[in-house]
Amino acid sequence: MNGTSLDACLTLVADRRRRRLLEHLRHNGNGEVRIDDLVDQLYQAELAAADDRQMNRDQLAIQLNHSHLPKLADHGVIEHNHERETIKYRPDNQIETVLEGLPEEPSLANP
Repeated sequence: MNGTSLDACLTLVADRRRRRLLEHLRHNGNGEVRIDDLVDQLYQAELAAADDRQMNRDQLAIQLNHSHLPKLADHGVIEHNHERETIKYRPDNQIETVLEGLPEEPSLANP
């Protein structure tokens, strides 16, 4: 996403699920995770947070695969390996700065 506008950055982090997804990737060792594991983590976080936009696990997986992951990949924030069914976070200074400045939300680490 390097060189992309602040508006594009803010659009990417405007969605709660994308923020949770990014937070998980940022704090997950090498930043690579299996998509199924990510769906499980996000789903558990929503259950724990009693998220009013909560959906079932299959709906969440569809939304991630057809909306959130493609948006993040288009901006170079993640690398989506379709064959291995993994995604890898590509750290971006602008995204990092924005995420660090946001108030704390229920964490994936402590659902």
